[in-house]
Amino acid sequence: MRHSQIRPIRYAEFCAGIGGFRMGISTSKYSSVCVYKNEIDDKCEKTYFDNFGELFDSKDIFSVDSCALPKFDVLCSGFPCQPFSIAGSRQGFLDNRGKIIFKLLEIISVCCPPVVFLENVPNLARHERGDTLSKIINELERMEYSVFTKIIDSSEFGLPQSRLRLYIVAFRNNEFSNVNFSFPTGNSTRKTVRDILNHGDNSIPISNKWHEYIDLYTNKKNIEALSFAPPKTRIKLERKAADCNLDDCILQIRSSGIRAYSLDGQFPTFAVSNSGGGAMIPVLTKERRHINLTEMKRLMGFGDNFVFTINRTDSIKQLANAVCPPVIHELFDDITKVLLSSAEFNESPMKSYAV
Repeated sequence: MRHSQIRPIRYAEFCAGIGGFRMGISTSKYSSVCVYKNEIDDKCEKTYFDNFGELFDSKDIFSVDSCALPKFDVLCSGFPCQPFSIAGSRQGFLDNRGKIIFKLLEIISVCCPPVVFLENVPNLARHERGDTLSKIINELERMEYSVFTKIIDSSEFGLPQSRLRLYIVAFRNNEFSNVNFSFPTGNSTRKTVRDILNHGDNSIPISNKWHEYIDLYTNKKNIEALSFAPPKTRIKLERKAADCNLDDCILQIRSSGIRAYSLDGQFPTFAVSNSGGGAMIPVLTKERRHINLTEMKRLMGFGDNFVFTINRTDSIKQLANAVCPPVIHELFDDITKVLLSSAEFNESPMKSYAV
């Protein structure tokens, strides 16, 4: 059933980062307006302003007065994942960043948005043997929301990156009757790393050591011929993907060693080290360079025209911490179909939602 849209969907974005939610929502066929955005990182605000022409409405989420927030239909948040990630300390709610979910729940309890739309790492579902996610779901259910969760792979939505993320979507019961929400299943398009290469951009050259590592792994030089003594984890490749041509592949340093991935498959979750060091940026063996910023934007689903005017290291960190806009786009479309079926939404007068 098609539902006419009598007014824009109003959404608020908390822990907005560089606006991944906004990027995805802005490409939806449904009309929408961002009425509030929150993010503590000043450098993210610079990138957000460069792309959307707006500054954040607040920085520290713990200082937000929930009672003073504007009315919105959808609360969006990719709240910090480090406390729950297998790559982090996994301190969960003991980490101050892990406590942000409680502030979000407070905002939800006060503002009562019809829809809650959250994103985090898949390990949130396994953290503390599932107790962490259960506490979040139980609290939303206590506030009379119907909660739906799913781990989604970005590669199923036309991205050349296999990035698994947990999505939580909740609908307020008193505004929807018998919600039967289904997560989108993606599409048949499977992009590969080769599809998004930006040939000729050698803006991030590799070091002399990297040149020697490539020679070592492609059997052009043996270990005795190296000008340096490599650590044990880099004497040989830790892992090589199936059908991987080492002379034309992508290499990445991991804490456990160096892995080789085929350009004709999907890259694993794009991430950088906490230091943001250039050595961690994936390397193309044939062109003997690090992947460039345009390729990183394409891996994450940001358009080539997305602007970064801050330094390269911070730009890369911001992309690696972002949500993937194409996945957000598909989810928002399906959320909106349910939202437009709400009698309360359709009966809300336009004037009470003036921007």
